[in-house]
Amino acid sequence: MDWKEKLYNFYKSRREYIKTHLNENIDFTDVYDPYIIEKRSNPIMIIGEAPGANEVRLKQPFVGKAGENLAYLIETSGFDRAKDFLITNAFPFRTFEGNKNRTPKAGELKTGAKLLEREIEIVKPRLILLLGNSAIKAFSYIPWAKDVKNLQKCGIYDINGYKVGLCFHPSPLAFNRKDIRESLENFFKGLKTLI
Repeated sequence: MDWKEKLYNFYKSRREYIKTHLNENIDFTDVYDPYIIEKRSNPIMIIGEAPGANEVRLKQPFVGKAGENLAYLIETSGFDRAKDFLITNAFPFRTFEGNKNRTPKAGELKTGAKLLEREIEIVKPRLILLLGNSAIKAFSYIPWAKDVKNLQKCGIYDINGYKVGLCFHPSPLAFNRKDIRESLENFFKGLKTLI
C-alpha cells in the first residue's frame, strides 16, 4: 500500500477516533486536500487551524478568503499547489458555536495532535509549515515537538529530524496588516532556497 492509500484510509478513520474523545459542537464532515492523487512523494505539508463553514461546504481546506491568500502565497513560492503541497489542519473537523466557526479549544487541539502526528508519519513531508497560532499550539502537543511554541515566526527549524516552518495564518485580518503580509510573502518566496 502506498502512502496516498494509507492517507485516504487514515482520513476515513479520524471521525471515529475524535468521537471517542470529543463530540460537542463539531461538524464531522470530512475535509481534506482534493489533490492527493497528484502529489509527489514527501510533499510540503501546510497545517492550518481547522475547517470553517466554507471548507465543510466544499469539503476542501483553505477555500475561503484565507484560502485565496494562501493560493497567492503558494504561487509566489514557485512550487505547484497540486503536486508539491499537502494542505491539512491542526484539528480535522469544523468547530462551531451557534452557526459561527470557532477556534478549536486546547483539549481539541491536544486530541487533534495525536492525529496530526500519525498524518506526518504517513506523509513524511520534506517540510512542515505551521500557519498560525492554533497550528503551532497543536503541533506543540506532539511529544517530540513541545518546544515549537517558543520559536520565532517565519523561520524554519530542525525538529526531531523534520524541517518545520512557522509563520502567520493568512486570514484576511492578518493579511491586511502590511507587516504580516510582507512576512508571509517573503517566507513563501524564500521556500525554494530554504529546503
